[in-house]
Amino acid sequence: MDPQAQFCHKSDCPAVGQTGQGNITIHSRKERRYRCKTCGRTFTERKGTALEGLKKEVALFTIVITLLAHGCPISATVADLRSAARWLLSHAR
Repeated sequence: MDPQAQFCHKSDCPAVGQTGQGNITIHSRKERRYRCKTCGRTFTERKGTALEGLKKEVALFTIVITLLAHGCPISATVADLRSAARWLLSHAR
């Protein structure tokens, strides 16, 4: 975790968008959260990224995005993932 690479995302914070100013500290290593010393708000390291709010595994997200980027239709992507999940479950025993 690198607080120097992070910035506050709150639009009403005077330090919004500023990196390397020393205003961001680590709030929780376990939950991967940062805190802005200027406004006092906390945020996750995924704030402002495509992974923000993701409830599934990052690997699954990566597979889906890769398939879509290569032109695979959404319906085929879902079918491929179900097949892959069934295969993994049957071979995990």
